[in-house]
Amino acid sequence: MKLSRYILLLVSVVLITACGDEDNAEPPTELTEFKQTYNLELQWSVSTDDSIGQQYLFIEPLLLKDRIVTAGRNGTLNVYDLEDGDELAEIKLDIPLSGGVGGTEDVWLVGSRNGELIAVSASSNEILWRTPVPSEILARPVVYNNSMVLVRTADGQILGVDIKTGKINWNYSKTIPALTLRGSSPPILSRNHFYTGLESGRLIAMSPIDGEVAWDVALTVPEGRSEIQRLVDIDGRSELYGRILYASSYHGRIAALDVTRGQFLWARSFSSNTGVSVGTDAVYSTDDRSHVWALDRNNGATLWKQDKLQARSVTRPVIYKDFLVVGDFEGYLHVLSRFDGGFVARERVDAYGILVPPIVDGDRVLVLSRDGGLSAYTIGESAVYTDEELFD
Repeated sequence: MKLSRYILLLVSVVLITACGDEDNAEPPTELTEFKQTYNLELQWSVSTDDSIGQQYLFIEPLLLKDRIVTAGRNGTLNVYDLEDGDELAEIKLDIPLSGGVGGTEDVWLVGSRNGELIAVSASSNEILWRTPVPSEILARPVVYNNSMVLVRTADGQILGVDIKTGKINWNYSKTIPALTLRGSSPPILSRNHFYTGLESGRLIAMSPIDGEVAWDVALTVPEGRSEIQRLVDIDGRSELYGRILYASSYHGRIAALDVTRGQFLWARSFSSNTGVSVGTDAVYSTDDRSHVWALDRNNGATLWKQDKLQARSVTRPVIYKDFLVVGDFEGYLHVLSRFDGGFVARERVDAYGILVPPIVDGDRVLVLSRDGGLSAYTIGESAVYTDEELFD
């Protein structure tokens, strides 16, 4: 494979979709005032070594029982106490990282930009093993049954790696399109299989033991004359609810799929590279115009749409009690009602922007900014004021 062309195409499409030509780019919507009925209350905030700057690096933290592990592009892992934000450890790997942190309470896993999977001991903070892989790792590694590490690489391969030794036990490879978005869909685990979306717009179910494919279906079929029009990546997070897998693709569809049969229950036109979050009655997603949607989980019908964050590079919505929480490119954290999509609270975390979706941990919402700021918030009731001070 011509890896240099692949990387160049990835960079090109990110520039096209995220920045665009100054004359043609859609300007971000100005934020409007509203009466806040809830208040985002800061519990603690720390400055990590985990800045990604303006690079499109989707380096998600790893949430554990009482700790959170973050990683930065320059190869430093930081570990913080969830209660008060105290730093518990700093681990310098001295290698440029590109994917999120995966692992368990005992072993932490990261991927590098130059094609390496690294395992770190949570007890000693020492490197356990390093395994070369075919190319850059863009999605967090996922651990199955404390034995197998599932790894996505940028050239379209999926690997099964022994968590104790770092040995590659199996490899699955599929040709990727000439032009793709930068990113990979992380594997979603079930009891006997895992599910992941591909750059070709297909969803597959595989055995984590040996990589055998159980089914392979097209969520989206590429259309259009240009390679940009034919982009159909499934880059965002899919989510499993019982036996139903919910997924979305760029320039394609959002759908519900019965994983026992590999058959769609419903599907509708949609374009998103952020993925989905699933509640009891609804599926939530942010589309490619930064509109936040709520769809009926059973049939895909629209329940509501919030379009007042248009072109603000909004993250995937995450569910927090009766709310949805999203971040945007200017560093604002927005809290919406799950019932009608109305704004109930807003806080500017910092001025550098938020790329990684917020993380919910019980009563806390954790936010990692592009500049490496890690903050924990709770949402309190009955703040009665307009949000003019938010724009100071």
